[in-house]
Amino acid sequence: MLDTAAINIISAEARRRAGIAIPLAQTYLVEARLAPVARSEGYDSQADLVRALESSKDDRLWRRVVESLADHETWFFRNPAPLDYFMSDILPVLARIKARKAPIRILCAGCGTGQEAWSLAMLMQEQKARLGAMDIEIVGTDISRRAIERAQSAAYSQFEVQRGLSIHRLIEHFEPYDQQWVLKDSIKRWVRFERDNLLNPSEELGGFDIIFCRNVLTGMTPDARRHTLRMLAERSAPAGYLVLGKGETISGAGELYRAMSGIKGVYARTIEAARQAA
Repeated sequence: MLDTAAINIISAEARRRAGIAIPLAQTYLVEARLAPVARSEGYDSQADLVRALESSKDDRLWRRVVESLADHETWFFRNPAPLDYFMSDILPVLARIKARKAPIRILCAGCGTGQEAWSLAMLMQEQKARLGAMDIEIVGTDISRRAIERAQSAAYSQFEVQRGLSIHRLIEHFEPYDQQWVLKDSIKRWVRFERDNLLNPSEELGGFDIIFCRNVLTGMTPDARRHTLRMLAERSAPAGYLVLGKGETISGAGELYRAMSGIKGVYARTIEAARQAA
């Protein structure tokens, strides 16, 4: 069992590296999430793992510990209203702005094991006749290397595909393989995944026309949330959009985005962008 000092050490590093907030009432999660890390790294207990972290300052091990503390829970078509709004209202606006002269770039930030990005890809594939020659790029990012590897595998368990997927979509877009369901190449072609930290994002990823960052900010400290919103604004195109999770707001960064009317959690980078999608 970890003592208070060990919990504080882990919490402070998670906050510094990834902005992760660990409430006092949920410190039990630290022990639960560190247990498999300790086992796989060859330590007898979580306490031994923390002692090793203190003595060795092993950055690789620290990264793995912090990644394990991030909340990667996600599922297909989670809270579908913003996805439907994007397809029906925002995508046509972006298509007019781009006029096929440049790709429409979509970022799924904090994508976990990839279900949100793949949900968008399924929507694109289902609407490909309407999209025509429109060039669309979907990029999923997450701080966790293991989560990104899972997303790239495009393979999901029976339990995972039952969360949010209709039978029709499962049959249409997946193939059974070795007791898992694997996405077809027609869906895989839409998405690529990269490891990235929202607090210190890579400039190589470039800018995006719409950013989905849903159910990520709730797990961050207030300072980290404000910093992340500013980092996302810097990544956003001048006429770009931001989609947050249910109950998440742009509190502390209201000057960066304008709330869209008629849909919760969707924001425009400028007043003009908000008007065009209204």
